[in-house]
Amino acid sequence: MFDESNMTLIVFGALGLALLLGIPVGYSLGIAALAGLLLTPIPLVYMAQTLYTGAGLFPLIAIPGFILAGEIMMRTGLTDRIVRVVYLLVGNVPGGLAVVTILSCAFFASLSGSGPATTAAIGAVMIPTMVRAGYPAPFAAAVAATGGTLGILIPPSNPMIVYAVMTKDVSVRGLFAAGVLPGLLLTLILALTCLAIGMRRGYRATGEGLSLRKVAAAAWDAKLALLMPLVVLGSIYTGAATPTESSMLAVVYAMAAGALLRRLSFPDIMDSMIATGKLTGAVLIIMGPAMAFGKLLTLYQIPDQIATAFIGLSQDPVLVLVMISLLLVIVGMFMETLSTIVLLTPIFLPAVMKLGVDPVHFGILFVVLSEVGFLTPPLGVNLFVASALSNVPIEKVSRAALLWVGLLLAFTMLLILVPWLTTVGYQLAMR
Repeated sequence: MFDESNMTLIVFGALGLALLLGIPVGYSLGIAALAGLLLTPIPLVYMAQTLYTGAGLFPLIAIPGFILAGEIMMRTGLTDRIVRVVYLLVGNVPGGLAVVTILSCAFFASLSGSGPATTAAIGAVMIPTMVRAGYPAPFAAAVAATGGTLGILIPPSNPMIVYAVMTKDVSVRGLFAAGVLPGLLLTLILALTCLAIGMRRGYRATGEGLSLRKVAAAAWDAKLALLMPLVVLGSIYTGAATPTESSMLAVVYAMAAGALLRRLSFPDIMDSMIATGKLTGAVLIIMGPAMAFGKLLTLYQIPDQIATAFIGLSQDPVLVLVMISLLLVIVGMFMETLSTIVLLTPIFLPAVMKLGVDPVHFGILFVVLSEVGFLTPPLGVNLFVASALSNVPIEKVSRAALLWVGLLLAFTMLLILVPWLTTVGYQLAMR
C-alpha cells in the first residue's frame, strides 16, 4: 500500500533526477507528476486532462499577443523613433547615452513584456552608439542587458501573467498595476547610477543640447509609438479590456502603425509570427506539465509541509523572504524565468502566505529576482543577447554586470523591507 508521506520524496526525487540528466524543465515536471500518479489511485487520464487545461488557460493568450506586438514594433522602426525622442530629452548629461539606454528600455518594456526582447530592441541601437562615443564595450553591453530586465517588471509582463495563473487568486490587471511603481523607481535608480558613473569616469554626453523644437519634431515623428502604451495599458487600467484583449489590441495597433508608416512588409509579419510562435511554444510546453505537477502537490498537501518546515526555521517574514530570495538567485543562474515561476510558486507561496506576506508582494519580489537571473551566468539570457550585439565575450559582459546585479539585490531588499511599494498599485487598481 502506498504511503502518502513518501510522495514528497518521490515527486521531488524524480524531478531532481530528470533535471540532472539535462531533460528540459517542462518534460521533467511531467515525469515527476507521472511518477507520483503511478503510485496513487488517481487514473492516468488526469495527466492528459491537466496537460490540455493547463495550456489552454485564457490569460496565457496575452503572452503571444504582447510578444508579437513587440516583434512588429522592432521591425517597423518604431523603436528607433522612441530612442530618438529620449536621446534629445536626456542625452546631453555625463553618461547620457547610458541614461538614454535605460529610459528607452523602460519605454519599450511597456510594450513587450519580455526582458531579452527589450535588450535586443534597444541594445541593437544603443550599444554601437555608446561604443562609437567612447564607452567601453563591456559597460555598454551590461547597461543594455540591465535595462532589458525592466521588460518583465514594467507592465505588461509575461512572468506576471504566468505568476497570476499559478496563484489563481491574483488578478493579472492588478499585478500589472502593482509593477508600475517598482518599475518606475528601479528605472530612476538605474538612470541615476548611469549618471553618477558617467560623471565619475568622464563618459561623454551626446553633445546635442536640449532643443524643444527638436524634441517636438522627434515626438511628432514618433507619435504612433508614444501613444501605444497609453492605448494598450490605458485599456487595461480603465477596465475597457482585459489584459488578454489588450494584447490583441497591441498587435492590431502595431500592425496599423507599421502600415501607416509604410514600414511593414509581409515578410516582416511572417518573421514576427515565427519568432512569437517559438517563444509561445516554449511557454506552453512548460505550463501543461506544471499544472499537473502543482495540482498533485496540492492534493497531497506537499506545499503545506514545506511551509511548516520554513516556519520551523523562522517566523520572521523578512528573514524567510531573504532566505527564499537567496535561493531564487541561485536557481535563476541555471533555470529560465518562466520555468522558475511555474515550478516554485506553488511551493513557496503557501509558506510566505502563512507568515502574512501578501501574494502580490511576493509576486513582484519574484519578478525582480528573475531580473537578477537575466544578468547571472551561466544562463543569463540578457547577457548573451548583449554579448552577441556588442561582440564582447560573455565573461567580460558578466564582470561589467556585477555592479548592476548588486544594485538589483539592494532594490530587492528595499522591497522586502517596504512592502507597500509593491502593493499600493494593486490596491488602487482593484478598488
